[in-house]
Amino acid sequence: MPSDELKHWVSGFGLDAFLCTHVAGVLSLLPGEVRHDLISDPSFMLADYEPGFVAHIPVGLPTRNRASRSVVLKRTLRRRPEAFVKYVIAHELAHAHLRNGGRWPGDDPEFAADALAAAWGFPRPY
Repeated sequence: MPSDELKHWVSGFGLDAFLCTHVAGVLSLLPGEVRHDLISDPSFMLADYEPGFVAHIPVGLPTRNRASRSVVLKRTLRRRPEAFVKYVIAHELAHAHLRNGGRWPGDDPEFAADALAAAWGFPRPY
């Protein structure tokens, strides 16, 4: 169960209520150092959009030493099974944590994000 502080932090991004609840839930189950890495980054952003409509996606400002990180989710996830929703959120948070790279030089970023999501308890449902 996500803490009230974590729910408040996630709600500050103005996500769809369904996504807000699931993002807070997934974040609460991530390893503490990963959660801290994302929450303590002032340039980290969360956004959602409805496909087919014009969307304004906020992007954090890069700092001198780091690019900004953003996770953007489709609101159509509301119509997907819960395990898939949690997997997608964890997968996208893994990309943000890895700064859209792999875990080591030459590691495929998609494989790396899937592997991290699975290690965090959110394997890709088939």
